[in-house]
Amino acid sequence: MIQSSVIPAKAGIQKNSKSFIFSILVFMGCLCVGFWIAGHRSLWTDEFYSQIASIHNLSYADQCLGRIPEGGNTPLFYVLQKAFLQLIRFQTPAPWFGHHWKGDAFSQIVLRINPVFFMSLSVGLVFFYFCRKYSLWIGFYSLFIYISSYMLWAYWAEARPYALVVFLTTVQSIILLNRIDQRSAPDRGSAWLMLAGINILLSLTSILSLGEILAVSIIWWALKERDWKKYLLITLLPIVIVLFYYTHAPKYQFFFGLSPEQLIRDNIPRQYFDVVFIFFALLVAYVVCLKNKVFKDVISEEILKPVFYVIFLALVLAASAAVICIFALHAKQGQGFPVTSRYFIYLTPIGVMATTILTVTIFKSLSGYRLIQGVLMGLIILLLAQHFIKTVPRAVHSTMEG
Repeated sequence: MIQSSVIPAKAGIQKNSKSFIFSILVFMGCLCVGFWIAGHRSLWTDEFYSQIASIHNLSYADQCLGRIPEGGNTPLFYVLQKAFLQLIRFQTPAPWFGHHWKGDAFSQIVLRINPVFFMSLSVGLVFFYFCRKYSLWIGFYSLFIYISSYMLWAYWAEARPYALVVFLTTVQSIILLNRIDQRSAPDRGSAWLMLAGINILLSLTSILSLGEILAVSIIWWALKERDWKKYLLITLLPIVIVLFYYTHAPKYQFFFGLSPEQLIRDNIPRQYFDVVFIFFALLVAYVVCLKNKVFKDVISEEILKPVFYVIFLALVLAASAAVICIFALHAKQGQGFPVTSRYFIYLTPIGVMATTILTVTIFKSLSGYRLIQGVLMGLIILLLAQHFIKTVPRAVHSTMEG
């Protein structure tokens, strides 16, 4: 008995050690790619403006009191960036103050250390989560989905808050998924406190985080966490913070340069739409099989496991659609600033994780029928390869052109 219990424990430790080592390697590789992008891609207007108007010209107090002169005036990224640049004694080039915005290789790298770090850490965390939960192969599968995502390459190295939003959303999803896995056990206190901390940090990073904060709170409630006092930190305080910065943010005019559907689709990995179609087809087949008592063993009840996370993604998508509707109500074509896909970049890590989870679910739910399982997995892998080949060479070519 002692011997049999020791062996699984050793196997678990070895698996975790291997997952951790590979995750560090993935993180380091992502850092290298991120800094390569930073060194080859010129700084652009928004990055110059943020550095001058929102970081250099403002004190920490001004940043935290909502005086950042940008539509997204939440302070966390700008405070972190200012503290880091002061720590390394970075001197903002004098010509920039006169709107002579021309960067150099050094400033391109230094100003982007913060986003490269957080974006790479997000990729590494997603890889580690799936390695530890499933296997090394599933970890690499999630990595290829992430690398195939357009928004990763577009904002891997940009000296603005987007990478921090992606990182915090990744941590939020991992906390939620761990709680979903352990929903039969009572929360001892650490999970809800971590979620509250992440939600507060998100509210200090992006006004548009309100949607995912509400969505994760609804799922947390559905997981039978009914102590209303906990939601003072999980939900109420982050909402108050978001509303504070929203009321102090400059109000700009916006117009649509992209269709509402494109704004969302740019942030969701292309593979997700393929996988979710297969998943819901199997889900419908599962329900029909149960009803008719025919071939009910073809698809196992494993297909029901990711339901909470699928609902979470649906709620976040609904919140994003609501934001687009608000923009549309006030939009005037050609006036102000375009509504861009990057406003909804929080959808990218959620989409990557949902795609991976649904793929694993499809595979496991068909474990009794190897032929169907093999055909569907071959189709999914083929689609993954197609999107990977389409996205990555274009992104590398675009970066090399500067």
